[in-house]
Amino acid sequence: MKRFLCLLLCLSLLAALLSLQVTAEDTDLLQSRGDQFIKNKGLTEEDFAVYFYNTKTREEYVYNENAFFPVGHDWILPLHMYFYEHETYGEYDPPLENPDEIFTIEGMTLEKCRYNSIILDSTEVSRQMRDYLGSPEQYLALINQDYGHVEQELLPDSYFRDNCYSAAFLMNCLKRVTDHPELYRDMMQNFSLSTYFQTNDGFAGYDRAYNIVHLRGEENGFICDIGEIAGPDTYLLVCFASEDAGGDDLLKDVNELFFKYVEERNGEQQNTLESEDTGPQSQKDLTPSQPHDIRDSLVWIGIALAAAAVVAGIIATVIVMIRRREDRRYEERKLEEERRDSKKYGGSKRE
Repeated sequence: MKRFLCLLLCLSLLAALLSLQVTAEDTDLLQSRGDQFIKNKGLTEEDFAVYFYNTKTREEYVYNENAFFPVGHDWILPLHMYFYEHETYGEYDPPLENPDEIFTIEGMTLEKCRYNSIILDSTEVSRQMRDYLGSPEQYLALINQDYGHVEQELLPDSYFRDNCYSAAFLMNCLKRVTDHPELYRDMMQNFSLSTYFQTNDGFAGYDRAYNIVHLRGEENGFICDIGEIAGPDTYLLVCFASEDAGGDDLLKDVNELFFKYVEERNGEQQNTLESEDTGPQSQKDLTPSQPHDIRDSLVWIGIALAAAAVVAGIIATVIVMIRRREDRRYEERKLEEERRDSKKYGGSKRE
């Protein structure tokens, strides 16, 4: 039993080390490509911030993610998150004493508020929804606590005064949206229908056949784009880019950078036609590469072996506990027999 457990543990450790090596290699590749992109473009912390997150692999790339920049009308994302979430929880249901009562803000139902705020891009209605939750300062503190999760001491004055958010704040919002589709599915559907947000600029400038829902805001010389991109793996992307640094063209290039990385990570070939005269592709061009598939298999093998080692360890622990309990009972029976013999014969057998 001990030899078996030892062998199983060694195999699981080996597989875990292989999976760690694979993860480290992928992380290094992503990091190096992102860093090289920033260097080649001449970007700085004064004009650029980015946060990439792969929802399948949990890979991340961040640069200047804690800097606060203007977001334009993108600030309504956490606003609508709050109302969709609390409506699902029943907070705006009619009271029992008045079942016909309908919740409204300034005489508008939530659906009408959402239509005006998201589809028609009404800043006035968005502010009325915000003011229902308290003063601007109270609202900002509320959404940071619920969605942004930025430590209080790290919130600059520009957050409360100048409509500035960080890439980390907005990424935390996006992660919650994707983690809880039951709360926010309708919200994302509304955003996807908005002609104001779903432009061909920003992330959408990279012309690929994939689904993208993004919120593009513009203010004070900065463009903020927040996107959920359904590539080979769905990934989340938040980026701030100043007009001087490249604006929409830079945002397009950022999305292209990460899409190509995700596509390559999945072993898919990019078969984009470069001209109308491009001939048929060879079988070699159509065959996906395999290294990452093999690596993924090693990772899953490692997970399976590690789980087996844990189960075996639990079983071994239970067996040891049972043996110890039996040994203890044996000793107790032996002592009891000795006491009985002592009483019967007037002394212990040991004596």
